[in-house]
Amino acid sequence: MQEKILTVPATIVDQLTNMQEGLIYVELRDIETAVKKYGVFVDRDIAENDERFRQVIPYVVVMNDDKILLLRRTDKQGEKRLHNKFSVGVGGHIRREDGADPWCAFLNGMKREIDEEVKVDLLDLQYIGLINDLQSPVSRVHVGVAYVATATFHGLNEPDMFEYWWKALNEIRVDEKNLEGWSYLTILRLKELTQS
Repeated sequence: MQEKILTVPATIVDQLTNMQEGLIYVELRDIETAVKKYGVFVDRDIAENDERFRQVIPYVVVMNDDKILLLRRTDKQGEKRLHNKFSVGVGGHIRREDGADPWCAFLNGMKREIDEEVKVDLLDLQYIGLINDLQSPVSRVHVGVAYVATATFHGLNEPDMFEYWWKALNEIRVDEKNLEGWSYLTILRLKELTQS
């Protein structure tokens, strides 16, 4: 059976972001309303290639003692387009099995995705914005809902899939050629927030 994943129409993301790109602050309640009203589960094969849909992906930056968890995806990780890329976020696709209601599925799926990738005790979870990146065919079929999690870290659940380091925000270079696009946008935004 084909995996069904949570999407919203691209036109809804365009409205929420006013066609802006980057990590943009959009009220979380507006995202929740849009997902509840327009969220639909679509075959993953269709969603990965149809730019009329945007897959709704939780993107969680894990912090511990003012340091950010920096991951590098190994070639054992499933998504070949991301092999050897650095990431500051954990998260992934929201499945129909995560819940019948699209917003509940998003919240349950976010927890499932965190638990699949890292062993953490979440102490705090703060929403920081919507990641809207239209620069590549891959990014044009996804939209990220970005959070910063303060957590106690106990290790990786998939140690063969990732290498990891703890870095202060100012230690993560945004010009790193192997930094994933969403990580680049997230680090830029976090640096802006700390300077204001």
